[in-house]
This record gives sequence, structure tokens and C-alpha cells, in this order.
Amino acid sequence: MNSKDMANLYWFCQAVESGGFAAASLQTQVSAATISRAVAQLEQQLGEKLLHRNAKQFQLTLAGEEYHQRFSVIFEQLGEQWQQLNNSQPRLTGDIYVSCPEPFADYFLQQLAIKFMQQHPDVNIHIRFASDTERFIEDQIDLAVVTTPTTTAHLVQRRLFESTLALAASPEYIKQHGQPQQVEELLQHQLLAGNTMPHWKLKMHDQSFTVPIKPKYSVNSLRLTIQAAKAGVGICLLPQAALTVFAERGELVPVLPQVQCPSGSAYIVWVDRKLLSARVAAFRDSIFEHMQHPDEFLVSITR
Repeated sequence: MNSKDMANLYWFCQAVESGGFAAASLQTQVSAATISRAVAQLEQQLGEKLLHRNAKQFQLTLAGEEYHQRFSVIFEQLGEQWQQLNNSQPRLTGDIYVSCPEPFADYFLQQLAIKFMQQHPDVNIHIRFASDTERFIEDQIDLAVVTTPTTTAHLVQRRLFESTLALAASPEYIKQHGQPQQVEELLQHQLLAGNTMPHWKLKMHDQSFTVPIKPKYSVNSLRLTIQAAKAGVGICLLPQAALTVFAERGELVPVLPQVQCPSGSAYIVWVDRKLLSARVAAFRDSIFEHMQHPDEFLVSITR
């Protein structure tokens, strides 16, 4: 095997792991035509068809599956060894592109980014506001912070934190509409939605309930949803840590406190099977290191 064969085999594995030539092009910054030619040359060299591909289909043949299984592991191990060597270098340089919800940047990430750039003067950090990974590949994002698990193929995610949630409303709302005693009564109340969650999954006395959300008011911001609840608009779902603070102030009261609510989570996402640069890996690890007390962060973003 010569160096050209090795390169063609590498581009074949990249195309498979990305799910197509266009996606591989976005991840590797090599043209889709170049990757396609590399795969065609590899097939010609091997005398085997590795991929069924047309405008609507990108599927491995049996031979393609065998070559990918055998060699993708080698490239992955090589990448890990390269990353370890790269991470051992003392000086970090280059750009880091991050996407996250605005409150996360406002109350946590900006401060951390400034500190990180002070420690590594040759690193530049660029933050964009997004709550999902829909444009992760297109915008060439290095790290994304999301509140729902990603469904985008070829991305890796790791939970950043998990928080217990609770139902609450303002004293004025309860005085006007009454305090619900059963989960089913929520259907008769004004509910508030802070994200795209289509329903609330609740549990009471070992019985599970799914409450469809047809919100009286919705806004894609936890902070603004809580403000609406404090203004008496309706019942919201919020972190228990924040509810404790607001209840002490008399601004909110628990609703159905005996009900077990779902947990809220945040995740960090990055590209799978990619040579993650030392600067991105270091900044990702710094986020995990500094997110040691999520309840303090959740309280701060809801004030």
C-alpha cells in the first residue's frame, strides 16, 4: 500500500462516518469532489464497489462495510495518538467556535471565555446563540451547549449537568385560579412553555402522566418564562433550586409539590471521529471543570 492508497482509504472512512461526501467536505474542509474521486480511485484499485451512491442514496456494500470496519479503527486510534501529542504542546493557538443559548453565555460562558483567552493569548473564541445542533456542521461549530439531546448523526455529546424541575405559579395566579390538586387539573389551567417541549411527563403516587402543552404563553427563554409566571400569567416548569429562592421571596409558590417532575439537562456536543484540536479540547474540559455547582448557575440565569 502506498501513501495515495492510504489517503484514499482515509477519505473513504471520512465519507462513511460523515454520511456523505458533502458532509465530509464540511467537516474536513476538503472539496466533496476530491473525496468522491478518492473513493472512486480506491474502488478501482481494489476492484470492489464500496458504496452505492446517487442523489438519494449513500449506502455501503458488503465489501465497503468490511473495509470500513477494519480500517476506521486504525484511523481513530491514530487520531487519538495525534491528539494526545498535540495536547501535550504548551501553547494553544487558533479559533474556537461555540454555540449555546444566550443565558448560558451571559451568566457563565463569557466569563470563562475571557479567562481562557487571558491564559492563552493566541486563542480566539467566537460565541453564537443557538439552542440546538441543527446548523452545527454548516456553521463549522467546534462545541455546542444544548438543553435537549442531539439527534444529529456523527456528533458526540456528554451531559454537562442535570437539575430537578418543579411546577410553580404566582400567589396571585393561585388566588384567582385555584391550586390544582390532581395532575389532570393542569389541563384546565394556563400553562407556560419556555422551549419546544411538546408535553410534560409527570409522576404522582407511582402513576405516570403525560400533560400535553398548549401554552397560554410561550417564549424560548427560561428567564422570561419565569418572569411571566411571577406576573401571574400561568404555571411554569422551572429548576427546583430557583423555585426555592423565589418561594422565599413570596414571588412564586409550588404547584402540585407532591408530583415528580422530569429533570432538566444540558449537554456539550462536538464532532465524532474528528481530530479535536488541543485548544477545543482544553476549552471543553474547562467548561466541565467550572460547572461544578449547576444550581448556582440555574438560580443566576432565572433572576
